[in-house]
Amino acid sequence: MSHKRLAQERTILANERNTLAYIRTGFASFALGLALIKLFEENINYVYTGYGALILGVLFIALGLIYYPLRKKRILSY
Repeated sequence: MSHKRLAQERTILANERNTLAYIRTGFASFALGLALIKLFEENINYVYTGYGALILGVLFIALGLIYYPLRKKRILSY
């Protein structure tokens, strides 16, 4: 196996790790948002913060899933 191919494989694996990190962070943010909304229903500031965390979590998950195939295609084109 050539050095170029090995470097490409390492880059693909790094891309996968990065995508999983985005998804993991998104799920953590989503869970934090749900917890804030449910635990602090009487405090509107925490509820708004919870909704913000929910939105941020969904964005992180979407970014990870959208950018993964784009980056993979770019890596394979080298």
